[in-house]
Amino acid sequence: MKLTILLSSILFLGSTLMAQKPSVAINSNKRILTLDDEKPNANITKLESKFVAAGTKKISTAWSISGVQDKDWVIKSGDLSSGEIEIQFKKVGNYTVAVTVGYSEKVKQKNGTFEDVENDVEAEEENFITVTNNLDELTQIHADSNFVKLVKKAADYVAKPKFANDPTPTIFLAKGYFGMYRKSLKDALITDPYEEAIVATATAIEMDQNGIFYTPVHRMWLNGFQTEVINNEIVFKLDDLDGYPAFYTGKDLAKKAQLIEEMMEGVEKYSTITKNPIAVKLLEAAIRYNAKDVKGANLIYKTEIPNLLKIEKIDKFSDADKQALKLGVILSAQILPIIDKNNTNTCAIMKKIAPWFEKDKDFIAIFEKKYNSCMKE
Repeated sequence: MKLTILLSSILFLGSTLMAQKPSVAINSNKRILTLDDEKPNANITKLESKFVAAGTKKISTAWSISGVQDKDWVIKSGDLSSGEIEIQFKKVGNYTVAVTVGYSEKVKQKNGTFEDVENDVEAEEENFITVTNNLDELTQIHADSNFVKLVKKAADYVAKPKFANDPTPTIFLAKGYFGMYRKSLKDALITDPYEEAIVATATAIEMDQNGIFYTPVHRMWLNGFQTEVINNEIVFKLDDLDGYPAFYTGKDLAKKAQLIEEMMEGVEKYSTITKNPIAVKLLEAAIRYNAKDVKGANLIYKTEIPNLLKIEKIDKFSDADKQALKLGVILSAQILPIIDKNNTNTCAIMKKIAPWFEKDKDFIAIFEKKYNSCMKE
């Protein structure tokens, strides 16, 4: 019996190894680089080819980087056939990186002999490297809270072809608009700085391929702006029901319709200014259900609940993203039992997010009061 189990294990292991195929991945020590005369190494990154041989033999490596060599970037160490290579970038933009690894493997022929056969495997990462400028001038204007000047100066940078692929000037443009809104500053050419800040932030997020918004100084600002939007557009339009947020239940149908319309617009706005749009999806579904768009709500729940359950951690969510997620879950938990009589989805969501909000007293209070039974299932 033991021998049978051992042989089965060996056969299984052998078949698993044979089923594996060679693969390659690209690693880098930095994906966001800055052109800065005072920090000459800030625009240098190391690229590494991570090849999984799976029983084959590596015979070649070939790198490909978008742009023009010696004009947009130069090689600092290694060469385009090295497993590791250091690249210094000289021009702002997003760069696609690809690597092709050639390998040989022994393939059994019809006559029973083995012959070395060459093949290759490739990995390509679009917009893998982002190169931006060190815009100390805009940083200083923002620090001085001179927001009207910041808007106009940042707009000048945005208009230059040199910055066409750099989200940084647009981020400062958004910061300028938001500062004007917060300080109630006026300018004849800027009629609605709040809306302009949303447009500029959405544009910058779309351009931001490698997480410039995750750098501390921009992340802190983005969270503040997102919090303003989620509060203005959603939170302040909700009622309080036994200590937790709920939709308006009054008899004024015109007021209810207006609140729903405003909250739907708010969800649309927020989804454009976050790098984690799933954070607001359950909130959208709950609002749609409250607006009697049951089909639209069900479609979102059907799609986004499985997506939410696949998320392992939310460390890249801003505090505002977490607020939006929590709000969407709480509002959905009031709706899902109506749709799902077995309460399966409600409990699945609650059990999933409970560890993420274990230090949130408001959520824990609601969870223990309303949904603690989920933990027993």
